[in-house]
Amino acid sequence: MMKDGFYVVQIAALPFQGRTLFPNLRDMHGHELLETIKTLSAEGKSAAMLRHAARFPIEDPTEPTLAEITPEGAAAAGNFGRCIAGFECVRLFHSPVKRCRQTAECIARGAQKVGLTVEHLGPEAALGVDYILDLTEAGRLTALHGEHFVRLWHDGQIEPKVIRATKQIAETKLDYLARKLQEPCLAGRRLDLHVSHDWNILALRELLLGVSHEDAGWLNFLDGLTFSLRAGRLEARYRGHAQSQTLPWRFL
Repeated sequence: MMKDGFYVVQIAALPFQGRTLFPNLRDMHGHELLETIKTLSAEGKSAAMLRHAARFPIEDPTEPTLAEITPEGAAAAGNFGRCIAGFECVRLFHSPVKRCRQTAECIARGAQKVGLTVEHLGPEAALGVDYILDLTEAGRLTALHGEHFVRLWHDGQIEPKVIRATKQIAETKLDYLARKLQEPCLAGRRLDLHVSHDWNILALRELLLGVSHEDAGWLNFLDGLTFSLRAGRLEARYRGHAQSQTLPWRFL
């Protein structure tokens, strides 16, 4: 979708050293999601699936996994971690793609700076993009159609040999999220953060909440959906949009 350049950056060289580079929270990516996280009930268990931090451009759309996060993205992810409040423990999971691991590492360092207990639990296939079965053809189609590719995908107009259907993907990812939320919490209030990709979250946003990218815009870096599990009901939320259902979820 983003048809730009690719560069390699080493996390060790990124400029986040625990200081706040964004004194105004609204100047940084992720502030909308942080505002939503603040509204989550103290009861039950909470999670968010968010897009990775700002990355270098993707030069070759057939190799979308190569681009890593920028120094600015690392700083924003670190400050995102510093701004998490109201939880004693944060668990971090991420896509196997490197930029998602980098984002999770920066969030973890930021959260630790403000005294949160952090469990960095590593990669999860459910947060990745293994549903793209033909990267070359998917890359060609995204270069051809731009953001409209996602509408064609949602509407079932992309062959299943290229990419699996959005409903199938959403079901898999929601099942994964629910299972993680149901895991016991050893002490205090816990927030699970699942660092993933825009396409995954766009699919969930539309199928769970009826919010399309044409209406709400593309998903920003460090933006995403929140999930809460209380009394057997799962609530999904994005901005002012919310839906709550018992599982299994009945998709829109």
